[in-house]
Amino acid sequence: MLEKIIKAFKNRFGADPDFVVRSPGRINLIGEHTDYNEGFVFPMAIKYAQWLAIKANKTDHVSLYSADIDKDVVFSVTDFSQKITGWACYPQGIAWALHDNGYPLKGWDGLLLGDLPLGAGLSSSAALDLVTARAFSLTGGFQWDPIQMSVISKQSENQWIGLNNGIMDQLISATGEKGKAILIDCRSLDIQPHALPTDTIIVVMNTMVKHALVESGYNDRFRQCMEGAKAFGKKFLRDVTMEEFNDGADRLDEVIRRRCRHVISENARTLEAAGCMERNDPVRLGQLMNESHASLRDDFEVSCEELDIMAEEGQKQPGCYGARMTGGGFGGSAIALVKTEYAELFMKNIALIYEAKTGIKPNIFATDAERGTSVEYTKD
Repeated sequence: MLEKIIKAFKNRFGADPDFVVRSPGRINLIGEHTDYNEGFVFPMAIKYAQWLAIKANKTDHVSLYSADIDKDVVFSVTDFSQKITGWACYPQGIAWALHDNGYPLKGWDGLLLGDLPLGAGLSSSAALDLVTARAFSLTGGFQWDPIQMSVISKQSENQWIGLNNGIMDQLISATGEKGKAILIDCRSLDIQPHALPTDTIIVVMNTMVKHALVESGYNDRFRQCMEGAKAFGKKFLRDVTMEEFNDGADRLDEVIRRRCRHVISENARTLEAAGCMERNDPVRLGQLMNESHASLRDDFEVSCEELDIMAEEGQKQPGCYGARMTGGGFGGSAIALVKTEYAELFMKNIALIYEAKTGIKPNIFATDAERGTSVEYTKD
C-alpha cells in the first residue's frame, strides 16, 4: 500500500509526498453502546486502514483527493463558515476542532487511499479522523498526543458532524497495539492492553448491509440512555449498578428499561472479559460475546436480520467460541472468536450459509490486532 499511495500522489500532484500516514479500522470484542455512557469497551485495531499522503502547500487551504471514490475537495483551515457535506465533512471537521482548540494549522495537498470497507461498522470514519489529525500535526508542527487527538476527533464528530457517539473508535484507531485488544475506560481514558486467548483469532463477517449512524437510530439510543440515567439520579448509566437497576426498573418506561439493562449488563460483561483474557479462558469469553449479541438484539434493538444470521450461524460452527455484532449496528459487521486451526473452515462455512440465506455475498476475513495511527513514510 505504501508504494501504491506514493505513486498515486506523484501522479496527482507531480511530486513525492512529504509524509504518508495510516490509521486502522477497528472491531470491538465487547462493550457496545457503552462508550457514550462513560462505560467500558474492548476494541482492537485491525489490519485494514485508511492511508493519507500529504505535502505542505504553503497556503491556508487543504486540497484533498480521495482515490477510492475519485472525489476531491478544497477547504480552508482558518474559515469554517461553509460546512462541506458528504465524506469531506470529516477532515474539515478535524480542522475545525483543532482550530477551535488553538492548534496551529497549515495547508497541504493530500491523497487518500484505503482498504478499509466503508459502511461495514469497522469505523472507517474514525480512521479518516485520525489520519487527518496526524497530517495536521506533521504540517503544523505540534506534538502528536494520541489520546488528546482522540478527544479532538470526538469533538468533531459530536459537534461538527452531529453524531452523539463516544470516544472508542477514535481512541483505538489512535492507540492500538500489535497483538493486543485494549480495555478502555471511557471516563478516565485509561487503556489496558490484553492479549487474546492463546490459539484464537478474530474473524470479521461483513454483512454488506450498509449503515449510516447519523440517519439511523443511534442518536435516539443516546437520548434514551441519558433519560434512563436521569431517572436514577445519575449523569451516566455507568454509575448505575445492576442492583439499583433491579430495584428501580419498574418505574421506567419499557423501552428505557431495556436500553438501561443492556448498558449496565454490557459494562459488567466487558470487565469480566478482561479477566477471561488474563486467565486465558476463550470459552467464557465466547459466552460473554454471545450474551452481548442477544442483549444488543433484544434490549438495545440495534441488530438486524443479516447481523443475526451471521452471529447465530457463526455460533454453531466448529471451533467458534462466540460471535456477535460489532460497532453501532443497523447493519455492518459481526465478529467471531475462533480457534485458529478452524479459521479457514469457519470462513468458508459461514460465507456459504450467509449467501444461501440472504442472497448476499459477504466479505469475510481473519485479523490479528494491529498498531494504531502511524507515520509510514517521511521524505528524506
